[in-house]
Formats: sequence, structure tokens, C-alpha cells
Amino acid sequence: MPPGTPPGDAETLLLEAVVDVGRGLELGATLQRLVEAAAHLADARYAALGILDDAGHIGQFLTVGMEPGQVSAVGHHPTGRGILGELIRDPRPLRLSDLQQDPRAVGFPPNHPPMHTFLGVPLQVHGAPFGNLYLTGKRGGTDFTDADQRRIEALAAAASVAVENARLYDDARLRERWAVASDEISRRLLAGDAPDEVLDLVAFHAAQVAGADVAALTVPDDAGLRVRAVFGADDVLGAVVSAEGSFAGEVYRTGLPVVVVDAAAEPRGAFALGAMDEQVGPLAALPLGEPGHTRGVLSVGRRQGRLAYTDIVVEALQGFAAQAAVALELAEHRRDAERLAVVRDRDRIARDLHDLAIQRLFATGLGLQGVARRLDRADDPDDAARVWAAVDEVDETIGLIRTTIRGLQPPDDDARRVGVRSRVIAEVEGAARALGFPPALRFEGPVDALVPPVTADHLVAVVRESLSNVARHAHATRVEVLLSAGEDLTLTVADDGVGIAPGARLSGLANLRTRARELGGTFALGGDPGTRLRWQVPLPTD
Repeated sequence: MPPGTPPGDAETLLLEAVVDVGRGLELGATLQRLVEAAAHLADARYAALGILDDAGHIGQFLTVGMEPGQVSAVGHHPTGRGILGELIRDPRPLRLSDLQQDPRAVGFPPNHPPMHTFLGVPLQVHGAPFGNLYLTGKRGGTDFTDADQRRIEALAAAASVAVENARLYDDARLRERWAVASDEISRRLLAGDAPDEVLDLVAFHAAQVAGADVAALTVPDDAGLRVRAVFGADDVLGAVVSAEGSFAGEVYRTGLPVVVVDAAAEPRGAFALGAMDEQVGPLAALPLGEPGHTRGVLSVGRRQGRLAYTDIVVEALQGFAAQAAVALELAEHRRDAERLAVVRDRDRIARDLHDLAIQRLFATGLGLQGVARRLDRADDPDDAARVWAAVDEVDETIGLIRTTIRGLQPPDDDARRVGVRSRVIAEVEGAARALGFPPALRFEGPVDALVPPVTADHLVAVVRESLSNVARHAHATRVEVLLSAGEDLTLTVADDGVGIAPGARLSGLANLRTRARELGGTFALGGDPGTRLRWQVPLPTD
């Protein structure tokens, strides 16, 4: 506004500014219009709104007058030190002819444009501090006047009503979206949908309801915390998050939620969102379950510069985290029921083999022995040799069936133990969703009887990691899995994909090599075209 504007025109501008701020009900748009209206009303080159967080610091900083490139060059927004912090400590209007000469000033960061004249006015919403309006660079090089201050104070007072209405409207819309999303997730849970489908739905709705740019659900496995469902960053699906030094790891260990305003500014900011990690500002990470019984972590992030999460958003995210925990618990109960069914079926098969097959083989063997003795007395060596060979084969078959029975029957102290075959089959079937097709699976040798529990745990993790790598990187149309047990246990996973690109990160493969080395085995990688993985470890000789 040019100097010397007639009072009537000034009142008109103020009224227009108030009306403009009150247009619409979107909170973000309302606040941005408030900053623009303040700059126009006081004829300021630069204006900003510092929104306070729960700790009384500047959690978000909306600016007018600086280009996006200038904002990026300056770096992190002010947190409330120096002159800007003075209005937080003493919420009264403040005018300065040169803020750089004030003893309370702390200077500007590099790349910050020069600013001298200053006007600051606190903004309260519903009687509580909300933030502060900051204006600098009065056009024409003059100081801000008493009239400027009164108009900005009047604008701030009128804007408080608009801001409160926008907040209430946002809350109402959020609760509506939350209710609809929760209803859909609950129906899918009760319908018995696959856990991964429910978790994908939770990640999607959590991001939509929270107005977030990205969301990830991480759950523990043998390698660490693995991203099992994601929205907005598909490239990290299946990635492993470090349990140390990350928000997800901290929340999983403690079972307590973490909500921050700028995740990228903290050392713990990495939470498996790939290229998004360095761009995430407001972040909420919530446990799936209670402390001591945490099943995973829901992490939801917004890009830097966006509004921090409000209490109602965090409350909604906690509801989604609880539903994800229920999905995982139901999946675990279903797996237990399937394991119990497998154990019972294996026990029945073992009884049938013992009571029927072995007894009939014994009878057949005894009959063949009698025939062989008569042939020995009849001096018919060729026929006798063939019959005795048949007797030996019957004995070997009986021994193999007994070994199979021992493998079918779980130890008395672990009635829930599932055989290696069943565990490998489950992993291969589970990978079909990510691959888009079912892998071919083949077994050779008595796998269940020969593979000890420790080796089995490593094997299952290797199968899972190998198929996950194929799904994420290979772009394959066919995968073959071969597991053979003899003197050694050998796993071969071959695909017809694009192979391993030169210079590609091999952190996941290093984990497979480490598992083989711990068991005294070897790990090899080859294939052209495609990729052929060979993981081999020795088996106990007893």
C-alpha cells in the first residue's frame, strides 16, 4: 500500500483483507491467504507466519516474498531464536527500524536476503497462542507506522475466527474420512482377507486421512524391520529398516509413539522411505500394539514445509495402527490354526504309515525271505540273489519310512513345530503375490528328516530374501526353486530376469552370504541370462 493512503482506502483494504482470509475453509489455504493479506495491507516486501508447536517453538514457517529457490538456499526455517523468539516470549506487537541492529538479534543464515524494518504481531486462536505474523522490508525504505501496526493487529484478530473455523472444518472432514476408512478396514478384516491386502489398505487410508505424502508399515523378521506395506514410495517395499538409529526402530523397541515436526533435520530421520527420507518434515511413527507386545510400526510423513500433525490426526493414526495390529494378530492365529492342522495331518499320516505300510512290508519281506531260503536249497543262485536283493530293498524302504515318520512327528516339547517343507512352501506361496506369478518349487531328498531347526530357520530366511530380491529387482516371468538334502543342504533359485546390474547395491545378498558362512557353507551367484543363486550348507552326519 503506497505511503499516504487515505483512511477510507486503508479501511477498505483492511475489510478486503479480512474477507479474503475468510474465504474458503481449508486451513492451509486460509493461513497462506493470511500471510499474503498482511504483506499487502502493510505494504511489506516480505511476510511470514510462524506457527507454534506444542513446545512453544516455531514448528512451521509460511512465507511470502521469497522464491522457492531462495527458501531452499536458506535451509531450515527459524525455530524461535533472536527477534522472532522475542514475540514468543513476550507476545506483544513489536516494531523496529533495523532488526539487525537490535541487541536481541542473532543474525541471518547464509543466502538470506537482507532485511531491516520489522513489524511483528502475535496471533491467538480461541484465546491461545497460535503463532506470530512477521513483516519486513517496508516498501519505499520507510519504517512501519502506528497505522500499519493497528491494521495488522485488526487483521490478526479477525483472522483468528477464520483460522478456528478452518481448523474445526478440517477436524470434521477428517473424522468423516476416518470413520469411512475404519469401516472398510474392519469389513476386510472380518471377511478374512489376506494380511498383506489389509496392511496395504491401512497404509493407503492412513496417508489419505492424515493428508500425508507417504506411509509405511514395517514388521520384524529375521533380517530386521521389513517394509511390508507402503503408500507413496513403492520402491522401498520389502526393504529392511535399521532397528538402530531410526524412528521405526525406536518406536518398535519402546512401544511408544513418536511425533516430530521435521524428521529430515534429525539423525533418526531415516525410516525406509528411500528418496523421500530427506524430504520428510512432519512425521508420526506409531507402534502396532501395546508396549511389550509391539508387532510393527506405522510411519506416516508429510513433505517439508507442510503443517505439523494435529492431535486429532495422531489419534486417527493410532486407530489405524491398532487395526494393523489386529490384522497381524489374526494372521498369526490363522497360521497357528494351519500349523495345528498340518501337525494333526502329519500325525495321522505317521500312524497310517506305521500301522499299515510298515506291517505289510514286514509281511512281504518275511515271505520273500522264505522264498529265498527255498531257492538257496534248490541250488538256484540267480533267482535267490534277486529275491535277497528284493528283501534288502524292503528293509531299506522300511528304514526310510521310519525316518519319514520321525520327521512327521513333532518333538514332545514343541508340538507346534512345522516341517521344513511346509515352511518353504509357505514362503514360496507368499512370494507369488509380489512376483505376480507362482514360482516352480521342487524338493529332493528327505528334507524334513535331515535339516535341523537352526539350519531350517536360516534356510527359510534365505528363501524369503531371495524371492523378495527377484520380485523387487529382476523383472522376471519365471522363477524356479530347488531344495535338495543329502550330505549337504542346497538351495537353488533361478530366474529369467534382467540379472544384476553393474554397480548395484548387494546388501541383501551379503546377508545371504553371511548366513551361509555362519553354517560353514558357501554362497554363489551367477546366471546369464537371468540370475542363478546357489546357497549350500553341510548337514549333520548323525
